[in-house]
Amino acid sequence: MKCAKCGAELKVGCIYCSVCGQEAQIVPDYSILEDDYLRALLEEENKPKEEKKPLPKQPVKKKKKKWPWILLLVVIIVLTIGAIVGLKMYRNYMNENSYDYQMKMAESELTDRNYENALGYYKNALKLSPNDVKVRIAMAKIYMEQRDYDSAMVLLMDVIQLDDDNVDAYKLLIEIYEKKNDYDSIIALKEDVKDEKILALFQDYTVEQPEFSEEEGEYDEFITVELTSPDDDTIYYTLDGSDPIEKGKKYEKPIEFEEAGTYELRAVCCNDKDIYSDVAEATYVIKPKQPDTPVVTPDGGDFSQETLITIEVPEGCSAYYTFDNTKPTTESTRYEGPFAAPAGKNILRVIVVDETTGLVSDEYSRQFTYRP
Repeated sequence: MKCAKCGAELKVGCIYCSVCGQEAQIVPDYSILEDDYLRALLEEENKPKEEKKPLPKQPVKKKKKKWPWILLLVVIIVLTIGAIVGLKMYRNYMNENSYDYQMKMAESELTDRNYENALGYYKNALKLSPNDVKVRIAMAKIYMEQRDYDSAMVLLMDVIQLDDDNVDAYKLLIEIYEKKNDYDSIIALKEDVKDEKILALFQDYTVEQPEFSEEEGEYDEFITVELTSPDDDTIYYTLDGSDPIEKGKKYEKPIEFEEAGTYELRAVCCNDKDIYSDVAEATYVIKPKQPDTPVVTPDGGDFSQETLITIEVPEGCSAYYTFDNTKPTTESTRYEGPFAAPAGKNILRVIVVDETTGLVSDEYSRQFTYRP
């Protein structure tokens, strides 16, 4: 309830306004303004309704969808990864089939002393170039560093089969045989070599044959044979044709053939590495010639006066004689100079003996009759 005069709120039970003292009157609890507003609303409702024109439709903005862009991004990422992987696979394929790449990688690993990795690349290179000599040489050197000499030898022998004038292959093989003290294999390796450059590699492993002072052949006198080594190596020899390496006698002085017979001289030189030369051999047939039948002057006969008898004695020989018809020997009278024929009828028998060979001449026999 409000005061009709001042509009102040009247307290419940009060008959006077506590503000202006006006006697309280019952008035509606709304203002004239509110009454006007209500009246206006009623009039508005009583008016005929006008058709409202519909408002023009506003275009509905569609919500943009994001998933196509996400899908496109995913596709791009997948394609990029695929391209990278594909490029890498293509590059790997090209590298695996590139001789130059394999060689480059092998040399790089070899520089770092990664021998197993280097061997792997070299093996790949060898697959791409099966007859490559360079790869085999490089692999052989690695195996030698690892002391796998058998594998190295296999590769080096392959190189010689492919290129029999490859100096490096021969050098490395000689080095391996030297480490193994296998000099027989070094000599065997030389057998089919004709190239002068390669032959020079075997100079320290080649032993020259011994030389003989006398040529082989038949001799009618005893001879002495000297053996010499071109490089002053030790010489071993045999005279019966047996192997001088197995059964040889060490040569220390000239060999004297003092008896008649056939001698098969075989000799070898041996250097300080126990490498033997080829066997030198010669056959000597010693058949000393017996002295000629003695020449006696006069040559027998009848004599009435004292006669001196002369015997010709060849150089290196001696003459022995008898006048009693007995067979002369070296124990008989030795001829020293002319001697007189004894009186009577006598048989002179003479022999000549070679002092060197001991051979005896045929016997001379004549009758000498001296009647003073």
